[in-house]
Amino acid sequence: MYYNTTNLTGDELNEALANALTQEQLILHIYNVDFEELDFGIGPEGIRATCVDFFNKDWPITSIRRAINTLTKAGKLTKTNELRRGRYGKKEHVWKCNAEEYTQVCNNNNVTSSD
Repeated sequence: MYYNTTNLTGDELNEALANALTQEQLILHIYNVDFEELDFGIGPEGIRATCVDFFNKDWPITSIRRAINTLTKAGKLTKTNELRRGRYGKKEHVWKCNAEEYTQVCNNNNVTSSD
């Protein structure tokens, strides 16, 4: 859990979150941001790129797929029927955050601003 008592934003907040969150928590956070801002879903390669580009976490793709499957079994993510081309041209499924999970995370967020 990360308490944003210094009101960090942007890259500084992303770095602090990355240091505080476990792999599954960070991946769920990325899906929640996608749900809020875009709602188009993300595949494992997209999650990996986001982890590397924004959070400086270079986790193996197999580990990311395991975390996505664990979150899916826990009911936090939903595997869609949509397929997108991955990094090596092979199609991969896209997952989305469940609306109920998004609402729960917003109501009990791991990032707490100080007032």
